[in-house]
Amino acid sequence: MNKIRYFDHSATTYVKDEVLREMIPYFGLNFGNPSSIYSIGRQSRRAIEHAREQVAYAIGAKPKEIYFTGCGSESDNLAIKGIAYANRSKGNHIITSKVEHHAILNSCKSLQKQGYRITYVNVDEERES
Repeated sequence: MNKIRYFDHSATTYVKDEVLREMIPYFGLNFGNPSSIYSIGRQSRRAIEHAREQVAYAIGAKPKEIYFTGCGSESDNLAIKGIAYANRSKGNHIITSKVEHHAILNSCKSLQKQGYRITYVNVDEERES
């Protein structure tokens, strides 16, 4: 029996059939820029806002708390810098590991240039139980 074992879902993954069915109209006819004022764009905006409401409901959040990004790196950047900027009055020290994704490390480097203090923790095979 040939069974595929895929272990890189962090990088990319398949699209479930039900998601693909929902998305097909937006790959063809309803491809408008959701920030525009023309009708195709307004359709896209409504679809995004509907998806935002669905995600919020599914996880017990408010729609205004849901942000869609284009990729993991964009999400990492938004999370690290967003928390840093929002909490600057509480301090400017960030601790991360040296083996983080480049999106995290580059966000930290950027913040370091802005006066944040970054501690890069070494990682090895030892750990406490």
